[in-house]
Amino acid sequence: MLSSSKCRNLLSSSALAVLAFSAASQANAASSGLIGLSGDGLILLERVYDQNSSSSAYYALTNTLTGVQTRLDAQSSNWLHANALSNDGKTVIGARSTGNGDTAFVWTGGVFTDIDVAGARSSFGIAINANGTAATGNAEFLNTAEAFYWTKATGARLITGLGGARTQSYAISADGSTVVGNSERAARGTYHAFVWTANGGTIDIDVDNKFDWSLANLVSSNGSAVAGTGNTGNSTSLFYWTSAGMVDAGNLGGNGYLSAAAMSRDGGVVTGYGNDATGHSQAFKYTAGDTGLTNLGTLGGSESMAYDINADGTVIVGQSRDGSNTTRGFRYTDATGMQTVEQWLAANGGTVGDLKTATAELVSDDGNVIVGSTSDYTTYIARVEGEQVGIIDTAKFLPTVAAVGDVVVQNGISHADTVMFGAQGAPMRNLLSAGQVSVWGTVDGGYDNTENADGGLGLGEFGLGYGLGGSATARLSLGGVYNKQDLDAGGDIKQRGFYVSPEVSVDVGSNVFVTVGGYWGRSSIDTHRGYANGATLDFSDGDTDATTWGAKIRADWLDAVTINNTAITPYTALSYTSTKVDAYTEEGGAFPVSYGEAKDHATIARLGVDFVHPLTDTVRLLAKAEADYQFGGRAAGTQATVAGIDFDLDGADRRNFWVRGGIGAEFDVGGGTASIMVNGTTKGADPDIWVRSNFTVKF
Repeated sequence: MLSSSKCRNLLSSSALAVLAFSAASQANAASSGLIGLSGDGLILLERVYDQNSSSSAYYALTNTLTGVQTRLDAQSSNWLHANALSNDGKTVIGARSTGNGDTAFVWTGGVFTDIDVAGARSSFGIAINANGTAATGNAEFLNTAEAFYWTKATGARLITGLGGARTQSYAISADGSTVVGNSERAARGTYHAFVWTANGGTIDIDVDNKFDWSLANLVSSNGSAVAGTGNTGNSTSLFYWTSAGMVDAGNLGGNGYLSAAAMSRDGGVVTGYGNDATGHSQAFKYTAGDTGLTNLGTLGGSESMAYDINADGTVIVGQSRDGSNTTRGFRYTDATGMQTVEQWLAANGGTVGDLKTATAELVSDDGNVIVGSTSDYTTYIARVEGEQVGIIDTAKFLPTVAAVGDVVVQNGISHADTVMFGAQGAPMRNLLSAGQVSVWGTVDGGYDNTENADGGLGLGEFGLGYGLGGSATARLSLGGVYNKQDLDAGGDIKQRGFYVSPEVSVDVGSNVFVTVGGYWGRSSIDTHRGYANGATLDFSDGDTDATTWGAKIRADWLDAVTINNTAITPYTALSYTSTKVDAYTEEGGAFPVSYGEAKDHATIARLGVDFVHPLTDTVRLLAKAEADYQFGGRAAGTQATVAGIDFDLDGADRRNFWVRGGIGAEFDVGGGTASIMVNGTTKGADPDIWVRSNFTVKF
């Protein structure tokens, strides 16, 4: 339960693929620090090192359910350090450079609020309470340093020391009432633990009456219990304090290092690690009223360390060496003793496979979500919550979230463009004289292989045309679309819908025809997202709807040139298409995702040439060559809202340029004209290959 009641920066070598960038950059980013986890286990604060720049790091909030990241952007700052996350997962505290030195900040919903400590040369935010309304940190002055207390309502005020020159805060209670740390006594060089309450406004209690040196770094939710470490000579011990006084809880028999790592919400249980008599680190817990520390043992090896504890103190997590001297993540309860995270999952029906945990660094309030690093230096998220049992490697999980978000949005745009420039891609073959009527049926079938999925597209339409006179032709098409795409990571997406598309072609002179058209469609989407859950391929299912509209303008210079009896018609076109996918939440699987409403648009310019060459009186050869350009550098991102927090995920880079070619024939038969054309494109917004077939009758 890494909350505002304690402050620590967990440095680890865990790695995390970054979904806030394109798929290409995902493989080149690594997380170098897990800092905080919200009480519900949904929001993770971490420091991420970006290998693309080779020198920069950034901080991000990652939703453990969806994998979606929100990056902390320091805006004008050149330097940023995030230090703690509020228990509700909404607020971060730390420090950033502002041009006038380093300044403590709180960050909520993308907005930075700098903490102004009057007269300070610099300041650093240390810890924040459960709902982000109160915080503590330290400020540097010319000849001294003082801790400060901050609230949104009153701003910052200093915490007066014990008569010495320096005071440092280390933690704040969840209710924001109490700050703990240590302060220099009047005799310089001696630091003792203190407890400060907001109502008092000065150091209320010098809690240390047992040690030469002490530091308080843990505090219960209401400030009634405090813990830390004390040192006398070469011996370091855990201390526990309440209003009844200080208890020296001792150590594990070693005189070396001891760390107080975490405290339960009510202050009744403390955990950490320290050296035993052999000099090996051992995880421990201390329960209020005990006469000493309880050694939690190991997984069969020589060492263990405890890092975090859940809200009621029943679950402790950390790392331990096993019998083969391999470091593994552990979960401890009194009932189960120390067990690996893998054993915990297996006992609840989960299958881990080849994934091996190396640490367990953060645990949710209820003890059901654990975050740590794998033996391959990636970040894992493990959970046992009802039927949601499993473990994911985020470097493999996050791309599956991106893939579905991208495919369901881009499908609508692809459908509209395929209709307007595929099924309706030959307006010059359906021109009518005044009062003349045409009816037709068109079937298109295609295949597309994108970075995230591959599959087929089918559409069929019926249409009615009418000659308006003045060399103008009006056409109206009604049709349906269907596609099924297999996701590269497993699963598939099915989309089916209908559309209506009107257009008018007008001769504006010199045999130049301008066609203006529109498109409106509505479709239903069924997603079946696959992802690795330990040793198994898990699936989560969703369903939603999409609405797409588009408009085009096209100019054809009909039969501009005839070479060797081949009529050549150059054309140019510009289209705009917009799509909206409704918000939805997946069901089933261990890690379902909630997707927010998604929107995107595309503007595409086309320049092409149509060729018609008569083979006989009733058969004509058709051909097409086209170059296409899509404006814009990046597709729209995906938005998700979980636990009241909005997350934004950047979209993938667009393919801006592609070329298309087509060849086919039309022939007069049965009182009408039948045609078929095979089209192929390079990688772009159009399908890789599709076939257009049409039968038109004019009367």
